[in-house]
This record gives sequence, structure tokens and C-alpha cells, in this order.
Amino acid sequence: MSDFGKLNDYIIGASIKKLSAVECDQRSSNQHELNGTKQMAQYLGKDRITYPASFIRLEDEEEKIEFLQGSVTWYDARESHPTRSEYRFYYQENPAIALSSAGDALVVILKKDGEIIFVSAPEGSQSEIELHELFDESITDSFKSFDFTENNEELTITKRFILEEVGFELNANFGKDYLGIIESKFGSLAFPTTKEFSQLARDTSGELADFESVDEAIINWWDTEEAMFKQLEATIINDRLETGFQDADEFLSFSQSIRQRRYARAGRALENHLACLFETSKISFSWGQKTENNKTPDFIFPNIESYKDPGFSSDKLTMLGVKTTCKDRWRQILTEADRINEKHLFTLQPRISTNQTNEMQDFKLQLVVPKAIKDTYKNNQQDWLWDLEHLVAHLSSLQ
Repeated sequence: MSDFGKLNDYIIGASIKKLSAVECDQRSSNQHELNGTKQMAQYLGKDRITYPASFIRLEDEEEKIEFLQGSVTWYDARESHPTRSEYRFYYQENPAIALSSAGDALVVILKKDGEIIFVSAPEGSQSEIELHELFDESITDSFKSFDFTENNEELTITKRFILEEVGFELNANFGKDYLGIIESKFGSLAFPTTKEFSQLARDTSGELADFESVDEAIINWWDTEEAMFKQLEATIINDRLETGFQDADEFLSFSQSIRQRRYARAGRALENHLACLFETSKISFSWGQKTENNKTPDFIFPNIESYKDPGFSSDKLTMLGVKTTCKDRWRQILTEADRINEKHLFTLQPRISTNQTNEMQDFKLQLVVPKAIKDTYKNNQQDWLWDLEHLVAHLSSLQ
């Protein structure tokens, strides 16, 4: 079983649709209501009820995520009628609706803890594609509903990625208990360096030779470290909450440190595993070395010395950027190594839009994803995409 459980460990039911003008344009309507369906009543119930709610607006630029906590009321507008029902949501003003336009996607999710999530994304955006991928369904003008109580699908890396995008805190306690392994290795339940943590994840999940391919190895190493990290983080947070805080500032400082650690660790952990993979595959590289204008690409092949040698052919140079997610941030790597005309980017991002991958091709950026994630892309994109095995073969041929 997956360390992160199944979809129905987190979701009771969900519905998805395209918003109409009357539902999101304040010039058309100030009612703050959405029409529901009888299918939604199967997981939301038939009685009037007010749910705690989170309202989330996703944009392709990560810093543009909008978030508000509040409540929504689910009710039958014809509850006194003997035969007819007309289910509706009444909601407060919120970014998920207020920042939307006609045609944007809206997902309503009832979480296992009883909270409702309203999350919207622009039509045609990368974020809309991710919502589509979560439910494996096209988005139409009417709500499509899903009852997850009988859904035994385990959480893949792709599904986990999308759930976290819409605000889920995933629990890593459905599989192996890693706390004993961590304490045995480091002597206490405290965070080691990212390099040490990544090494322990590989020691625990297996060496490169234990897997059928480099693509399988990178996913297993990443999954294991994610589960280990979440179990350790949960323990440390719970211990700190029991100790308590002197004031709000101390609590906010602790919360900020959690966010910063998560962000810094994720990218570095992926680089750690790739570096081990390259070393084991006998591929020469430089890691985190500066090029022009003080830019720092993640990996230069065969090494930074060759890059800085004007007599070394640029055709034998390769640059690899690494981003756990990319969305619009892939453009950042385009200026990181001027001598290299065609650059490469490795990511765990599932199903990037065709518009984005077409633009990458225009800028001579080759996207690289693990095979398990490559399957989420459209067939015409897969023809162009590289998996990690392809990248390793390419690097080996140049060396």
C-alpha cells in the first residue's frame, strides 16, 4: 500500500464544472449562489448544512494563488415541496468565484474532515489541466460528481502533487513507519541535512541496481523521502504544539520556518537523488557552479571547467535545470548558461499544457520527466518528451 494512502482517505466526494457568467460575473449576478445537483446530494446530504470552507484561486504563476477561509451553506431551495428538489450553495464573497471568468473551471470537494474546498482555475491554464487530471474527466457546463467512498485508487505521485496544489495536507502514515529508521540513523527525531536525509531515503528504498530503470529509481527515492519527511515533520510539529507558544509572533515564526523548510528541501532533495544517479551511471558533472552574470545552473555536463574552456566544443556541453514543479517558472533557466543553445529541464510536474510545451520547443528547451509522469501527457507531447533514461543515454554518449 502507498505510504500516502488512497484518494478516499482524503475525499468523500467532489464535483467539477465550467463556470457561467451568471455564476461568477458580479455585473450579471450578486446572488452568491451556485446551483447544485441531485448527484451532489449523495455526498453532501439532503438537509440544510453549513460547512467550513476554503476558497482557492489557482493561477499558473504560483505566487498568484489566492486563499480565503470561511463557510458555505448547502440547502434545498424547495425543501418544503413534496416531490421537487433544487439544491444550491450559498457562499460568501471569495477569490475562487470573484476572480473567475465565464469558462473557468470550478471544483467543489468535500474532504474527509468535513471541510468544503472551492477551487477555481482559468480556462485553458495549467492549473485547469491539473484539476482535470485529478478526476480523469473533461470539464463541462454542468457539475459532474464523483463519490469517492468506494474509490480504492492509491495516491500516485501525480495525484499527490495535485491534491497538495489545492491545499491538502497529506498523511504519510499509511505504509511503513520510518521514525524508527530515522532515529536509529541520526540518534534523535530531528531534521538532518538534506543530503543525509536523501541518502537515508536511498538506503531505505534501494540502490539504483535494485530498480528496473533510472526512472523507477528516482520515483521510489523521491516517494520514500517524501514519506520520511512528512512523518518526521508531523512528529516535530506535534511536539512543538504540545510545548505551546509565548505569543502570536512566536507561532507565526514557527509556521514560517515550516514553509521555508518544505520549499527548500523539495528542490534540493530532487537534486540530491539526480546527483547520485549520475554518479552511479559514471556521468561526469558539476553541480551548482556559476556561469555568466553570476547565474547558477543546477547541473553542467561534463563539468564547469569544460564549460569555461572556449576551446571545448559547445556541442558536447549540456545544462540541466531541476524544478519539482515548473508552470511558468521554466523560463528562469533559459539565461543560466549562454554557451549552451539547447537546454534541458527535469521536473515532476504532470501534464503540462500543450501551449507551454510548444513554447518550450520554440525556446529550445527539452523537458525531461520520469516515465510514470510522462504517461499523463498527450500522445503528441510524449513523442517530444524525454524520460530520464533517455537523458542518461544522451549524457553518456557525449562523454
